[in-house]
Amino acid sequence: MSKTPIRLVIPDSGVLISLAHGLLLDALFSFSDDVRLTVTDVVQYEATLRTDLVDANRIKEFLKRNAGRIKVDTTGFHKLIDQAIENPAIELPRNIGEISIYGYINDIRQDEPGIPVLVLFEDEWFLKNQYTRPRNTHLLSLAAFLKVLEKIIPGFSFDDAMDRIRNTRPGVNAIEKDISASSATTWKSKLRKP
Repeated sequence: MSKTPIRLVIPDSGVLISLAHGLLLDALFSFSDDVRLTVTDVVQYEATLRTDLVDANRIKEFLKRNAGRIKVDTTGFHKLIDQAIENPAIELPRNIGEISIYGYINDIRQDEPGIPVLVLFEDEWFLKNQYTRPRNTHLLSLAAFLKVLEKIIPGFSFDDAMDRIRNTRPGVNAIEKDISASSATTWKSKLRKP
């Protein structure tokens, strides 16, 4: 019997930005190889747009280097994003990130009860809207994820990781939330044991 794969989705650019600030992007590969890593096109755009920022360049290089492992899912904004990349004078809608999340969550809902989805987030939008998420969606805050890594990776320190992030991103959301999907998911079993 084959194991059901899970999908790790990052529809929140804050996660990548914070991990880049803390030099922790590779922590996303703490999952086994059968976990599909997914970011949205809006997250990719928001997180890599400012080429004058060190974190944006780190994220761009990380996504490029790991293109075989990280899938970029398109949202309803993909054509507009492509146009904005070609012509920076094009103004994107205010709150495009939050708006795209609604659409992306609806797309996940269409897959239900398909592949379990672990949503890694930093924005409190996910907590405010947790009751409208698809049943197969497990919400995990960035801080809760880092706390779990501390328990399974020898030498990894949650406090050190958060300090590294806060050093250049003092506004990082350190809320620890792990909100299970309606159906049982065992995402922790998908973490690599050293």
